[in-house]
Amino acid sequence: YMIEGGSSRDFANAKAWAREDAAGFTELIDLLVEATAEYLIAQAEAGAEVLQIFDSWASVWEGPELRHWCLKPAVEIIRRVKMAHPKVPVILFPRAVGKAYGEFAREAGADGLSLDPSVSLAWARETLQPDVALQGNLNPQVLVRGGAELRDAVDEILRELAGGPFIFNLGHGIVPETPPEHVAALVEQVRAWRP
Repeated sequence: YMIEGGSSRDFANAKAWAREDAAGFTELIDLLVEATAEYLIAQAEAGAEVLQIFDSWASVWEGPELRHWCLKPAVEIIRRVKMAHPKVPVILFPRAVGKAYGEFAREAGADGLSLDPSVSLAWARETLQPDVALQGNLNPQVLVRGGAELRDAVDEILRELAGGPFIFNLGHGIVPETPPEHVAALVEQVRAWRP
């Protein structure tokens, strides 16, 4: 948003800047790393018990650019936070990065990894959960619809992931049209669930 001036589907301006002026784009990323780390450290000092880093637009990049512009900065932010507050868990959410979630799980240094709804639960359990606690990945639209679809989706997520380190959550934020009674039913179901 900072570079595009608003919402974007293709992030053409950001990509162009990164490719045409890597040094200038690096300066911005370095400033963002420093500001984000300082902010998270301040949150921990103010009493936050868990911190989460949202890289909601990580899917803009692929391959080496994903590693350079998303993974590398996340590693540095987490390193700085852990130096200041080694016992405060950090969760990382590199949204919609597909199979690259594996690299983030192994290399970022986060205690937890949030997953978007597109991630296969079986793959996450087998590939990611051995390296990091998982968080997610209920589709927010399923929460909007509620009913049997919601109950079944919650049960499937819990069956697949609750056997290892896991935090139940959505695969992205709650949307405004979500009925509060669906949220209440979700919370009740998760609290009552037993393997």
